[in-house]
Amino acid sequence: MKKIFLYCSIFLVLFVLPKLNADDMQDNVILQYRYGIGGGMGVSAISVNEVVSYLNLLYIPDIYSRISEFSSSIEFFGSYDHFINPNFAAGFEYSYLLGSHNISTGFGSNDFTYSYHMPLLLVHYVLGGSEYFFKFGGGLGYIFARFKEDLAALPDAIVYTGGGIGGKAQAVGHTPFGDNLFGYIGVEMRFAFPGSVHDDEGKALTDGRDDVSLNFFSFGLKFGLMYYFN
Repeated sequence: MKKIFLYCSIFLVLFVLPKLNADDMQDNVILQYRYGIGGGMGVSAISVNEVVSYLNLLYIPDIYSRISEFSSSIEFFGSYDHFINPNFAAGFEYSYLLGSHNISTGFGSNDFTYSYHMPLLLVHYVLGGSEYFFKFGGGLGYIFARFKEDLAALPDAIVYTGGGIGGKAQAVGHTPFGDNLFGYIGVEMRFAFPGSVHDDEGKALTDGRDDVSLNFFSFGLKFGLMYYFN
């Protein structure tokens, strides 16, 4: 995942940005459009550090089998863009991110799932050419976090929820598939601070000493389609 992120960033800097020269700006594709909608999916390397420490402490006593800090997650998103002028855009994005760990013990298989609902308000600086355009920026929002423990030793799963501020920085490239349809490829870094999470009875997720938070940091790639309206 780290290599993919690095290679895409290098490609963006060395091969894509040079296309945005002065001649291209005279025929700026962005001038044709007012707003756009779209969506897609992504993959990320995510670190939910306190959850990893919690699982390693309570469920994986063997030091050689412990869960690593970063793991993979999948994301689905929808977004809206509104061009303020040829160089700036504001928008909104809703994303759903999902990750999980499965740990087998002598009592059976234990499943641990964390998920985040992430509505964000976005602001981008826009660079446009005659065929391509790129957005650089990010945004902030309120993140809703959920952690589910489905333990083999218990009849019912336990669900913990919480929330807090989060955001991201990103670079997005758009390439045309038609007059109004554009491809979407983005690289991003996310952060969220939902803090500790609680079950329906108000009990916090804890390792026996401290509350366990669902704060996370991630970086990843996103792919999708955007339709821009004249």
